[in-house]
Amino acid sequence: MEELFLPVLSHFQNGNFWTASGGRMQCRVDPGEETLTAQVWEGPWNQGDSIMEETRDFPLTDGGLEELRAWLLAWTAEMNARPPRTLAENLRRRDAVRAQRAEAAPEE
Repeated sequence: MEELFLPVLSHFQNGNFWTASGGRMQCRVDPGEETLTAQVWEGPWNQGDSIMEETRDFPLTDGGLEELRAWLLAWTAEMNARPPRTLAENLRRRDAVRAQRAEAAPEE
């Protein structure tokens, strides 16, 4: 199996989040009481300027970390196999996400 660095279980048990990337795959993992909530999106933009591809929960256990690793590796392979986007395409996608977020924001 391909290698992917993940922090040890105690990192998450102590309430720390984790972010990483694998080529075009970007992710964030947040710990809860009994679960790890992971989100993945395709780069190059940050989480707030991107479309979330999937959000998934995993048990906050050693086994859950291994499930998370396999899931992230699958997403890494899928995203990195996609045809590359041009800068103009990436900018349009980012701007569309920003516009959607602005429309959804309540007026002050």
